Amino acid sequence: MGTIDDRYLAGDVDFEAAVGEALGTPVSRETMLPLLHALRRGAHPNAQLSDHDAALYDAAGFTEDPLAPAAAAAEREQRMRQLTATAKTVEEAARMLGVSTSRIRQRAGSGSVWAIKVGNKLLLPVVQFTGEAMVPNLDRILTALPDGLHPLALERALTDPRADLALDGSPVSVIDWLTSGGDVETALEIITQIEWEAA
Repeated sequence: MGTIDDRYLAGDVDFEAAVGEALGTPVSRETMLPLLHALRRGAHPNAQLSDHDAALYDAAGFTEDPLAPAAAAAEREQRMRQLTATAKTVEEAARMLGVSTSRIRQRAGSGSVWAIKVGNKLLLPVVQFTGEAMVPNLDRILTALPDGLHPLALERALTDPRADLALDGSPVSVIDWLTSGGDVETALEIITQIEWEAA
C-alpha cells in the first residue's frame, strides 16, 4: 500500500486526500484556500530582507523554504477548525452550568468566560470546562488577559505545560494546575508574564 508520500507521488491519491490523511481529517478544496493564499503571500512577501541580512542568512547556510508560510497557515487552519468544532454553543454551556443563555452571553461580554465569535454565533472552547463546571478560578485568569488575543495564542497559553507550574515534579498547563487545586495567584503571575505573539 505504501506511505501517503509514496501514494501521492505515484498519483494514487490527489492533493486534498493526501493533506486530509496527513492531518487526520477530511479536507476539501474550499479548506485548501488559506493554503493557496499563504503560498501567494510567501511568493510575494510584503517585507523583504535587506541585502545585508540576506547575505548573513546565506552565509549561515539558511535557505528559504517557499512552503513554510503555507505549512504554518495550514497548521493554524487545522487547529482553529478543531478548536471551534469541539466548542460548546451558548445553549449547551448554559444547560451544563445550570444558568440562562443571557448569563453566558453576559459573562462572555465581560471576559469571564472564553467565547469565540464565529459568524453570528458565540462558541465556548471546551478547555475551560471540567465535567459540569468551569475550571476553578479560570475566570480570574481570563479577565486578567489582554483584549483581542488570537484564540490559538490563548489556547496555547492555557494548555501548554509550563516549567514554572509543576505537579509531582512534572510541568503542567494552567488548566491542569487550576483543575488540580493549584492556587490562582501563582497561575496569574505566570500567565501575565507571557510575551504574546501571533498564533
